[in-house]
Amino acid sequence: MTGQLTDQYLEAKRIALAAMEAHALEREALIGREVGADEALGREVRWMIAAIEGSHTAALPCMAGDAIDLSGRDAQVTAPRHYRLLRRLGEGGMGVVYLAERGDGDFVQPVALKVLSAGAEGSPLLLERFARERQLLARLEHPGIAHLLDGGVLADGKPFLAMEYVEGERIDAWCARHAPVLRDRIALFLKVCAAVEYAHRNLIIHRDLKPANILVTEDGEPKLLDFGIARIVDEQPLEAGLTQTGQHALTLAYASPEQIEQRPLTTAVDVYALGVVLYQLVAGQRPFQHIATPHLLTHAIVCGDVVPPSRSAPAAVVPADIDAIVLKAMRRKASERYATVGEFAADLRRWQARRPVLARRGRRLYRLRRFVQRNRWPLVAASLLLLSILAGLGASLYALRQARTQQQLAERRQHQLERMVQFQQSMYDSVDIDAMGHALVAATQQQVQAALAKDAAPLDQAFARVQATDVARSTFDAYVVTHTLDNLDRAFPDAPLLAADLRQSLARVLLNIGSYAHAAAELRRVIAVRSRASDNAGGLLSARVDLAQALERQGHLDAAEQLFAQADTDAAGLPPTDALRVAAETGRARVLAAQGHLQDALKRQQALYAALAPHLRQTDPGLMQLQRNLVMTLIGLGQRDQALALAQPLVALDRATLGPENPQTLDAMVTLAKLLHYRYDYEQSLALAREVAVVRRRRLGADHPDTLSAENMVATDEVYLAQDPKAFAQADAVLEQVIDARRRMLGPDHPDTVASKTVMVRLLAKQGDFAKRPEEQRRYYAQAITLERGILASHERLLGADHPNTLMAHGSLAGLLDAAGQYKEALAEAELTLAGQRRVLGADHPIVSATLTLIGDIETDAHQLQAARTAYRQALTEREHLLGLRDAHTIESASHLYEALTQLHDTVAATAVRQRYMDPVIAMDPKTLNAAMRSVRDEAIRMLKR
Repeated sequence: MTGQLTDQYLEAKRIALAAMEAHALEREALIGREVGADEALGREVRWMIAAIEGSHTAALPCMAGDAIDLSGRDAQVTAPRHYRLLRRLGEGGMGVVYLAERGDGDFVQPVALKVLSAGAEGSPLLLERFARERQLLARLEHPGIAHLLDGGVLADGKPFLAMEYVEGERIDAWCARHAPVLRDRIALFLKVCAAVEYAHRNLIIHRDLKPANILVTEDGEPKLLDFGIARIVDEQPLEAGLTQTGQHALTLAYASPEQIEQRPLTTAVDVYALGVVLYQLVAGQRPFQHIATPHLLTHAIVCGDVVPPSRSAPAAVVPADIDAIVLKAMRRKASERYATVGEFAADLRRWQARRPVLARRGRRLYRLRRFVQRNRWPLVAASLLLLSILAGLGASLYALRQARTQQQLAERRQHQLERMVQFQQSMYDSVDIDAMGHALVAATQQQVQAALAKDAAPLDQAFARVQATDVARSTFDAYVVTHTLDNLDRAFPDAPLLAADLRQSLARVLLNIGSYAHAAAELRRVIAVRSRASDNAGGLLSARVDLAQALERQGHLDAAEQLFAQADTDAAGLPPTDALRVAAETGRARVLAAQGHLQDALKRQQALYAALAPHLRQTDPGLMQLQRNLVMTLIGLGQRDQALALAQPLVALDRATLGPENPQTLDAMVTLAKLLHYRYDYEQSLALAREVAVVRRRRLGADHPDTLSAENMVATDEVYLAQDPKAFAQADAVLEQVIDARRRMLGPDHPDTVASKTVMVRLLAKQGDFAKRPEEQRRYYAQAITLERGILASHERLLGADHPNTLMAHGSLAGLLDAAGQYKEALAEAELTLAGQRRVLGADHPIVSATLTLIGDIETDAHQLQAARTAYRQALTEREHLLGLRDAHTIESASHLYEALTQLHDTVAATAVRQRYMDPVIAMDPKTLNAAMRSVRDEAIRMLKR
């Protein structure tokens, strides 16, 4: 068949050229003589003559001065048009393409001129294919397809095509250079699909789709090129007589299995090739790109398994939906691919709209997840509203997901939702509105009376002091949450797991409003119910994590660590990024740090962060919580520069993505405030803590533990900045309020309560230092010592003798005893502190040098100047090494060493210390220094004046 077509084409071409040379009146007679009774040959000859006469591509012979044909030949014809060849654009198996200028008088147009290559001139098959390309292109008029401008035959008999010249870049190279996000890549690819779909509607199969045939213009529009091996749907292919795969006109890397196996071709070959192109655009490489030889590549395409793009992409994150779409388009059997390019594009548009894609049809949970993603904000709003009333539906959905079959799940959901709605209605109906109203009034009256009794404030000021949020929170707990909990078991006697789900949800509400003990009690009941169920491992793990968090917030660190350890073990089979597993591992490391096992906690947190950061989004709650925990551990270990490198970007990210009043943002801000305090930047720490305290007081109430945490940070900074009686009184008022509230809400031995008492010790000591009368000074020191001994006893009882907080309490007691003149006992406490800190925290921890400075102070006050000099010199050496030459604490140790050397009359050594450390700081402008550095500078000046 191929031979017959080719012979007919050549004979028709001979007759047509001869007829063109004859007079117009003699042509028909010549044609009749030559073709005889062969009507098909006559139609072919007449078509060729009409093509030559109607061609607008004919050109005048190139004159002297015209551009030289880059192939060494001139494109010459006899009509009044010509093409000036500028440069070669490319060459394929059939033709050479030039950039040319089409000239017609004053009209000049750039075109892509395609002529047969020298090696193809003798091939009847390629001659016929070239002619066929013109026929196909003439049928296509689409903005995404480079359209045909002209076509015809040169004077030497060679056919040519003049096509729209596309100034562009291969689609894969364009994506690599511009690096658009995934959604933009898909949008670009959909335009390619539209062009291919148009060709298919015109019954044309491209058969050679690849990035080299898809150019992207400067304005980002793709153009489809090269229909050289395309054919009409259901048409017998010209290559039908060939038997060797190597003779096929195809690009192997983008060829479908049926092309390689020489089976009948349909539009499915273009669907497959588009799948390969999409794979390359999203993964950055082709499937089977690692295979080097044609033989192995052919075998892989026909028999191998395609690795999903997500596993091939070196850095990009490819969603599972895109994996499924690409793999469906590239399925080995044509019948299993998308039936049309339109279906392929429609599935991509479903992904863009966050709707379920057909490639993953039948997965109900997947469809539910896509529905949630598509409607996330309306669902969030509805969930928040429901949570404010009862907070029950979220936990029930978790229980519903445990159904063993989809049919059982649907039936169970319907039944349980009906029961929950009935339960909620009964709870709303049974709330004692009268009692709730009286409780609100009574609580308000109590606060007003307390304000009036305290300082005889006017009535309007007394009402202004009412903590409305605290009143509302306690009333909500008593009359809504507790009322609902008391009725749960009676409402669901035959569905204990459903009742447990609702109870856990309400326990989380209790945790959020600061009722830790009540939450822990309810969570123990949840664990008891779920422990009796054989198929509720996930629910049991969730309840254990929640209970561990409740115990941690209560200050029961040993019990919390045991629960977190058990949850950590139970979660080992879950994916590393599972939220429950992350919460268990993060919580365990956090409690280990609170117990004083800082090095162990740091190793766990750093390893966990390294494992999770590449796979979770930056704003993932679990990842952000881990970062805040890591900052606090680094603070405890004295690694404050590393902590700052984590804390500052975290606050900036939270503010930008979650908003300034989001709970996660406020947590990050408090963490940064603590870090700034430990870096002696008390002013910035105070500003940040006050900002958080204002928001939390408004949203959570004055007595909420989170509010008290921010208020305590405010009081701490105010104590460290206080320099006069007025400032002392202001800090004392805030601190007393925090201690009283923490004692009521958390208990007298809770770590947070003890931490506030420790700040009070600092305040009393400063008041003693500033007191002018000896008896007043002794009174402040005695109060501070008594309070510090109580703190030390609490730490030893709850945390153990080697906990960093216990050792810190020993050091604080040593400083107070020194101020009170009890030098022998003070030195014993300080040496005990130093030994413990070196053993637990290591010799390089900054707190060790602080304790050495304290020992030097005690020895100085006891007039043991030689021992004081040794301690100061060692502290100075370590602080300069760890903190730097100009750190406030380095200068502090230098000033104390200078004083000791001066009293020992070691003038040479004293002068060296003064010149290296003190003089540069004294020379600084105090206006440029923070409070801590100004204090050190003032002390250095006092030392020099003595």
